[in-house]
Amino acid sequence: MSNVNLAMRAFFFNAKTDYLPYYKPFKFTLDKSTKLSKVLELIKQEERNFSYPKENLYFRVNGFVVNGDEELGEVVNKLGSELTIDPLSTYRASNGLVIDDSDFLEQFYKLPKDLQTQENLEYYKTLYPYHYASETFNYKKNYIGDAIILLAHKLIVEESSEYKEEILEVINDYFSGIRYCEYENNIFNGESVESKIEAVKSMLHLKDERGFLDKITSLAIKKRKHDIDSLDRSNIALYIGSQDLAGTSGEIKNLALEAGVKVVDFDLAYKKAGQSLVGYNRDFASLKAGRAMLEAFDSGADLFVCMNEVDLKYFREIQGYSEKVAGRDIELKIISVETLKSLLEGAVA
Repeated sequence: MSNVNLAMRAFFFNAKTDYLPYYKPFKFTLDKSTKLSKVLELIKQEERNFSYPKENLYFRVNGFVVNGDEELGEVVNKLGSELTIDPLSTYRASNGLVIDDSDFLEQFYKLPKDLQTQENLEYYKTLYPYHYASETFNYKKNYIGDAIILLAHKLIVEESSEYKEEILEVINDYFSGIRYCEYENNIFNGESVESKIEAVKSMLHLKDERGFLDKITSLAIKKRKHDIDSLDRSNIALYIGSQDLAGTSGEIKNLALEAGVKVVDFDLAYKKAGQSLVGYNRDFASLKAGRAMLEAFDSGADLFVCMNEVDLKYFREIQGYSEKVAGRDIELKIISVETLKSLLEGAVA
C-alpha cells in the first residue's frame, strides 16, 4: 500500500442559511487508490453540513473538473497533496458542492424542436463536465457553455444536419454565445476539444462589428512606455499563458531568486487572456487581459513579463483598452523574458 498525506480545504455554502461561502480545512492519510468520492464521504463524516451530489458526481479540485471515480494517486501526481475542493460553479452553488445546474439543459432546449430528440439529449448529457469547465463562466455568467458548441459540432460536422443555420444562430447569440469562447482544457486528464470548437467558429466568420465613432475614440487610448534599464526595487510577475511553459518559468524564477528579485505569483499566469478573441470581441479580450494584469499588479508586481513575443505585443497593445474596460489604471511595464534575463544577468554580475 502507498499512502499520501493530504491537506485539504473544502467549500461550504448553504444558500438558505449562509450569506457568504467559506472553506474548512481537513487532513487525511489515505491510500493512493482511494476514489475521490470516498474522500468526500470522509469529509462528510467529520462535518455533517458538507454536501455533495449523490449522482453525476463532478466537482473541482484545484480548479480542474474531476469525477468522483478519479483515484487520489492520479490527482496528487498532477496537482500535489494540498487540495482545494470546490463545486463546479461557486456562482451557482446551492449547498456545498451541489449546484443549480438548470442552465445546462436550458441550452439544449434552445435548439430547433426537431433536434430535441432523446438521442441528442442523452449525448448532450455526456457533455455535462464540458459545460461547467468553460473558462468563460469566470467572466460572463450567462455564457452558453462549451457543451452546446460541441453538440453543434456533432450535429453539423458529423451528421450534416439540415438545420445547420438554425444551430449556428442559437450558439451565436451576440451577448452570450460562441464569440465569448476561448477554450481551455480544464477537465482533469481530459482530451482537448479545441479543434472542434474552432471548427464551429470558422463556420461563423466572426468579426468585430464596431461603429465608426468607437474606432475614432480608440485612437485616444493611452499608450504606455515600457523601457527599463534596472530591476532596482522591482517585483516581477511572469505571464506563462500555458502549462507547457511551466518548466521554463521555473528556470526564470530561480534566476530571479539568485538576483534577489521577488517573483509575484498570480492565479491567471497560466490562463489565456483574450489573445484569440481580440479580432472579433475586443471588449471581452480587454476584460480578460485586464483582469490578468490587474491581478498581477494587485499582488504587488510592477513588471509584467511575457514568455513569448506574441503575448508581449498583445498585452502592450491591449493595455490601454483594458484600462478603459476596467475603469482603472494598470501601472505595469510589460517586458519580454529576454529583457528580463538580460537585466537579471546584470544584477547578478
